[in-house]
Amino acid sequence: MQTMGFLLLVFAASIGTATFIENDFGTEAAKAVVYNTTWFNILMLLLAINLVANIFIYKLYKPKKFTIFLFHFAFLVILLGSAITRFVSYEGMMHIREGSSSNRMTSDQTYVDISITDGNDTVYNSEAARLTILTPESYSSSVNFKDKKYKFKAVEYIPNAQEVITEVDGNGDPYIVVVVSLGSGRQTNYYRYNTSGNIGLNVLNFGSEFMDNALNIKIENGALLMHSADTVFTMSMMGGTNDTLLPGQWHAFEQRNLYEIDNANLVLTNFYKNGGIDYVSYDGNDMNFKDAIIVEASSDDETKRIALRGGKGYAGETETAELNGATIQLKYGAKPIYLPFSLKLLDFQLERYPGSNSPSSFASEVVLIDKEEGLEMPYRIYMNHVLNYKGYRFFQSSYDRDELGTVLSVNHDYWGTFFTYVGYFLMSLGMFLTLFNKNSRFSKLAQVIKRKNNGIKAGVATLLISLLLISPDVLAQHTHAPGEVHPVDEEQAEKFGNLLTQTHDGRLKPVTTLASELVRKISRKSKIQGMNPEQVLLGMLSNPVEWQSVPMIKVKHPDVKKLLGVEDNLAAYIDFINMSQGTYKLNDHVSAAYNKKPAKRDMFDKDIIAVDERLNICYMLYNGDLINLLPNPTDSHASWYSANPEVRNVPAEDSAFLVQIIPSYLEAINTGNNQLADELVTGIANYQKKYGAEIMPSQSKINMELRYNKMNIFQNLSKLYLVLGLIMIILSFIEIFRQSKILNIIIKIFIVLIVIGFIYQTAGLAMRWYISGHAPWSDGYESLIYIAWVTLLAGLVFSNKSNMTIAATTFLTSIILMVAHLSWMDPEITNLVPVLKSYWLTIHVSIITASYGFLALSALLGLMNMILMIFKNHKNNNLIDLRISNLTAINERSIMVGLYMLTIGTFLGGVWANESWGRYWGWDPKETWALVSVLIYAFIAHMSSIPGLKDKFSFNFASLIAYGSILMTYFGVNYYLSGLHSYAAGDPVPIPTFVYYMVATVFVVSLWAYFNNRRFVDQSE
Repeated sequence: MQTMGFLLLVFAASIGTATFIENDFGTEAAKAVVYNTTWFNILMLLLAINLVANIFIYKLYKPKKFTIFLFHFAFLVILLGSAITRFVSYEGMMHIREGSSSNRMTSDQTYVDISITDGNDTVYNSEAARLTILTPESYSSSVNFKDKKYKFKAVEYIPNAQEVITEVDGNGDPYIVVVVSLGSGRQTNYYRYNTSGNIGLNVLNFGSEFMDNALNIKIENGALLMHSADTVFTMSMMGGTNDTLLPGQWHAFEQRNLYEIDNANLVLTNFYKNGGIDYVSYDGNDMNFKDAIIVEASSDDETKRIALRGGKGYAGETETAELNGATIQLKYGAKPIYLPFSLKLLDFQLERYPGSNSPSSFASEVVLIDKEEGLEMPYRIYMNHVLNYKGYRFFQSSYDRDELGTVLSVNHDYWGTFFTYVGYFLMSLGMFLTLFNKNSRFSKLAQVIKRKNNGIKAGVATLLISLLLISPDVLAQHTHAPGEVHPVDEEQAEKFGNLLTQTHDGRLKPVTTLASELVRKISRKSKIQGMNPEQVLLGMLSNPVEWQSVPMIKVKHPDVKKLLGVEDNLAAYIDFINMSQGTYKLNDHVSAAYNKKPAKRDMFDKDIIAVDERLNICYMLYNGDLINLLPNPTDSHASWYSANPEVRNVPAEDSAFLVQIIPSYLEAINTGNNQLADELVTGIANYQKKYGAEIMPSQSKINMELRYNKMNIFQNLSKLYLVLGLIMIILSFIEIFRQSKILNIIIKIFIVLIVIGFIYQTAGLAMRWYISGHAPWSDGYESLIYIAWVTLLAGLVFSNKSNMTIAATTFLTSIILMVAHLSWMDPEITNLVPVLKSYWLTIHVSIITASYGFLALSALLGLMNMILMIFKNHKNNNLIDLRISNLTAINERSIMVGLYMLTIGTFLGGVWANESWGRYWGWDPKETWALVSVLIYAFIAHMSSIPGLKDKFSFNFASLIAYGSILMTYFGVNYYLSGLHSYAAGDPVPIPTFVYYMVATVFVVSLWAYFNNRRFVDQSE
């Protein structure tokens, strides 16, 4: 088992390191250095051999251990499937335009293709080449041709290679570089000697042969001369001297001069007497170039260096050279693979969410044509709906910008997928059945856990109830004198809040939802001056001048406050305007902050950017551009009109209504004419129902969302769980040393309150599911509130009447819910992008995020146990040891369930990926770190069988620090690594300061617990 544990950790470290290699050097570099290397294949082979050995050593094949054998054997089946995929299968892309057919796909792998000929005979060679920044010389090959040996070796790799001209040694060609301006921008043109090109209405001819009616440039005595059929006006860019060059004569063509010919201005920027093409990597993100490799070709004593353009996804450019009496042709890039059938694209269809450019789905209507089988089969390929035929699978990948062509991902991996899926099934079945196997360690641990009866003085609880008196609102008090504002009638605001508004992604939601989101973003509060969000929003719309004086924009950094001239945490809109100059006070600071990389921004820059965003939200609200209330009467799927609409191509009656209704309603609100306001808001509601009925959600769903907004379930529960969890933790610690029936009753009351909160929490998730129409774990906020729910569920299920477990779980749930409501988490309910519309995704995310809850519980129990070790002394050693044993058993069971769910969830993610875009494993950083977590927790689950790691401290310490892999999977990959799941857009955000304090705290607690616990272990020995 020691060897297996060592191999697991080596494997985890290898693939974890590969994700950082991928982030810095690209996916192909990670594959070349780690994933596709021989040593990595040997490592997986050793894992398989060791797994087989352990099956026999621990006699897992016996009937009473069959369920354990089943899921261990499943990993061997999965490894077999992955080996087939790795060494036998292939994939690529197919591009088809509407009305066209294709049986050609482009390989995902890159190759160097070589042909050698002497005019009579020809020999061909093609070999895979995975060239990267880290492995620029990994390609080499040799070809025998007519008793001669030709060797080829890559000596340089240039990714995203941009062509440049440089002076070269040897036989180069003359080049000139001319910048041309035609009045609509500048263009740089390169001319090799004896070539020509257009410059506006003229032709530039660079060479020894004269061309009539052209601007001729030649080389004479090492200098450039020019000849034009028209007059040329010239100006020295150094001294500003003007001159006129007569037509029909040769004149010097010099650098640093501006030449004007008809409608074109020319500047000679470079002249290379002995130039050649070279390649440099382009670092910008605005342009993509082919890669380039330099191949050294040699035969006998003759050697030539040949530059090849191509790379992943490109067919490559053929280069020709003469070498040792033969002509060689080389090409680097993807190669075509021809299928035994073809697909014809009848129609590409792109559907968008109503009133939005966001794609709802896209699909390809194709006809599969197999002439050998006499088959013509129509089929519709769309996201998560795959075409399977003769071992090939076609997935909707992307499309052409003009929406007249489709790009299909093609995968040929029948047997690899088959064995892998069989392995997934056996693994899931075995893990599930093991939970009910009486001979498994999971069941044996249940026998270790016992209920304890302890006591405490009832007066302790009274001291702790004071926590309930602390109100978060106290911290939010300010000294800024509020502006004069007249509150909007609350009943009118509620009616306005019941209307629907359309978001930028096409979702229709109640105005009250938008109001809550905007008020929270602007002020980080749920109310402003005692007014609810609907009153605030309606007030800002109806009386913008008055509300611009209200302090409501959140400002944190003292230097930003100083710039605005405010002392409070809230600033008014007018505080941002320099009234004497009519300028924006923060303009220069905002530009400077955005020009910095995210990792270089300090707290001042971050607050500047956040405040600027809040100010822009207010600006758009005051202009009426942020709230879209009125459907288009001519097209229900078109964008809804805002409060300040530009109406076109609409019947006159509707046009008048669209332009006048909102201003009239806001005027009625502003003047206090409630009767007119009632009539107008009813008119808006009826207009929405009349012209938007086709896309509007049901009334029951609207009512549910209104109720959900008012209940504010998860934020309220975070405060309740914090109080209950803290009190229970303290009471549970005291319970270890004292016994009291009154305390026991108090704790039971707390547990009942926690269960009631859990039911309330469950209802909140169900409501959000119903409102959004998809499972509530599809974004960062939703996954956190779901993890919080599973964490509490894990505590209630696995507490086994352990009050400490319930207390720790409740406190942890509170922390998770608080994190979900931090400023960088967006609780907004949104529409799903097409790839997320998959039931496999729903199953995958629900299981894998649920595992985070169980593993979080184990981490907190590990911390609790180490704290108990710190409190050990000679008097309570036995009592605390008994408590640690029980909590460790609960911890281990929680890890087992979490590990099973994490493993199953990770591989179900592979199923989702395979059904969505054609590969079940691609070493994306997210899936890789999920596998790292599986490996780490697999090691911890087997620590009880590894000599030297069987003690309780080692297990609890490991269960605590192992959660770092989960945090890396959930947060680190999203914000610090590139990949499908990345949110960092290339630049990592700085690590929050509190992370360092947490690491330091864990280090101190662990060290203290180790040495204090070691004293008693040594004494017992």
